[in-house]
Amino acid sequence: AFPGGGPVSPLDEGDQLSMMPPEEKPDPLLCWLWLAHVLGPASPHAEQLVDWCDDPVRIWEERDTLAFRGAAGPAAAHRAQNPNCTPWSFRPLAAQCQRMGVRILTYDDSDYPLSLTRIPDLPLVLYCTGSPSWLNAPGRVGMVGSRRPDNYGRQAAASIGQSLARSGAVIVSGLADGLDSESHRAAVESNAPTIGVQGVPIDRTFPASNRTLRQKMEENGCVISEYAPGEEYSTKASFLQRNRLIAGLSQVLVVLEAREKSGTMSTVAHAERYQRPVYAVPGDINRDNASGTNRLIQSGRARMLLGAEDLLEPLGLTGAPEASAAPAVQGPALSAKERRVLACMKREPMSVEELASGCGIPAGALSAVLMGLVLSGYVKQLPGQRYCLL
Repeated sequence: AFPGGGPVSPLDEGDQLSMMPPEEKPDPLLCWLWLAHVLGPASPHAEQLVDWCDDPVRIWEERDTLAFRGAAGPAAAHRAQNPNCTPWSFRPLAAQCQRMGVRILTYDDSDYPLSLTRIPDLPLVLYCTGSPSWLNAPGRVGMVGSRRPDNYGRQAAASIGQSLARSGAVIVSGLADGLDSESHRAAVESNAPTIGVQGVPIDRTFPASNRTLRQKMEENGCVISEYAPGEEYSTKASFLQRNRLIAGLSQVLVVLEAREKSGTMSTVAHAERYQRPVYAVPGDINRDNASGTNRLIQSGRARMLLGAEDLLEPLGLTGAPEASAAPAVQGPALSAKERRVLACMKREPMSVEELASGCGIPAGALSAVLMGLVLSGYVKQLPGQRYCLL
């Protein structure tokens, strides 16, 4: 096991020598892996920490300071003092991921999802199979629902999912039994991309019956997890933590069919926390499986969804895409501040003041960041010092 009770790794006694830090500075990737381990999954201090410092090597160097303790929290600060847990101790994990074809996406990676950079409990590291470019594609729709749906729920997932996929949407779901699988399958059958968010380590598929579906998803989409290969995890906690990533990745969240008390409702709560619009498919008032979706609509927590066409305008989709190829990464590598600003921006024009309030960067410093994004081709400047995404 990794030091401190972290992920399981094929370390033997000879590998222990690689855990001894050399004189030179550690690799930033290893520092990110160390830091993600120190904070742990779904840490409420994650955003606060990267706001304090987004340089992982510097964070490692300042792990003994009061500033680090204040940003990371006392529990993480205590774990950071473990002499057997250093960036160098994560070399075997990095090598293992490379052998397995698992992409490690750190907070400063160009393919790390921009939509997750401004949630308070963001993952500092994600593990990905397939093409990570889809994580920043436009038109991402979260589709969630019961693990034991009836025919009505399955038909809704297939119909809405296929219509959205054929209109250029990227379906995001949890690769679980039931409506998660139906939503992913609708995209695969439409030859469209889909993103699976796992609550288990990236080298596992849960349920195992979805292995074939996962392989098809990875051909034109991706699967992600915040759990490393072989990492120890708590099933109940990890799936609830996974739900926040589905909500955070999605531009809108669709609840297909769910009871009032279900795991699906935790995903809804995260979407509300992250200010993502929630839609729900209405169902028969006499069916338990529709009690949750109907209540969401009745209480005003969700808008009624009668078909995929209700989402096309909010998502900026006009019809079927010309091709289903992974979006190309445009422009040079972005700085952490640039990525933060892009995560806060919309297609509609926004003032500097609105952006400053949303992304937590003072207006004076923000103007310079915006100018760089304009010159790089990510943002359009409009009259009256207003900006929008291109």
